[in-house]
Amino acid sequence: MRIKQLVSTKFLAMVLAATCLLSTSVQAQTIADLIKKGKVTIGVISGTPPFGSANAQGEPIGYDIDVANLIGRYLGLPVELVPLTPPARIPTLEAGKVDFLVATLAPTPERAKSVLFSMPYSGFELSIVGPVGTKYASLHDLVKKRVGVSRGSTNDTALSRSAPTGTNIIRYEDDATTVQALLTNQVDVISIPSTMALDVIKTRAQGKIELKFPYSVQPNSMTVRKGGYEMLQWLNTFISYVRVNGELDAISRKWSGAPLPNLPVF
Repeated sequence: MRIKQLVSTKFLAMVLAATCLLSTSVQAQTIADLIKKGKVTIGVISGTPPFGSANAQGEPIGYDIDVANLIGRYLGLPVELVPLTPPARIPTLEAGKVDFLVATLAPTPERAKSVLFSMPYSGFELSIVGPVGTKYASLHDLVKKRVGVSRGSTNDTALSRSAPTGTNIIRYEDDATTVQALLTNQVDVISIPSTMALDVIKTRAQGKIELKFPYSVQPNSMTVRKGGYEMLQWLNTFISYVRVNGELDAISRKWSGAPLPNLPVF
């Protein structure tokens, strides 16, 4: 009886170990892994229109969502979208909860220590946005002002690096919350992508806020985990192909109202 109990206990432990291994190894590193899994799980940005937001039915929509779905079409696989706030993007990727990111993420040397970046697939200006009629012409005008940014975003990094001493930078969890802070007078101005600012002005802030000035440019790359070189090569090939055939430009015009900018290649 004792032997049977030991065998049963050992067998149960083996089953539990195998289950845990499967649950932590579901995300793909190669195209073959994706095909075996039967779908592609892509992290996209949330709360940042026009790149990623939700429609009236709560479904993800935006630039990144269209690009992610286009990737699925070229792979011949269904797409599972995982909406993420800016601070959650790289941690979610590193944790293996998504196969890769199409999430408006700028490639930087610091970030490249932990993840791999594709060539850029989108880009936009980072701009200061404030109430209509207020005077802001340069970063020097931000001294002693409350400036809202999305925590962990390139706006946060760029503004923290460039703003003069005395600028009061206030961080929020995403761009949507940052915009709301401006509309409710919690901050004097905000830093957000110019394309997003124009979308907000058009849809719900006409005559209330306006673009003041751009101060930096952000290219955005797709992002894979360390070691995912085959996946990275496929994504770079995809980006090059849809840039040449005009599909990426069509997505840019649809969501930003402007042609695809001149993006760097690396």
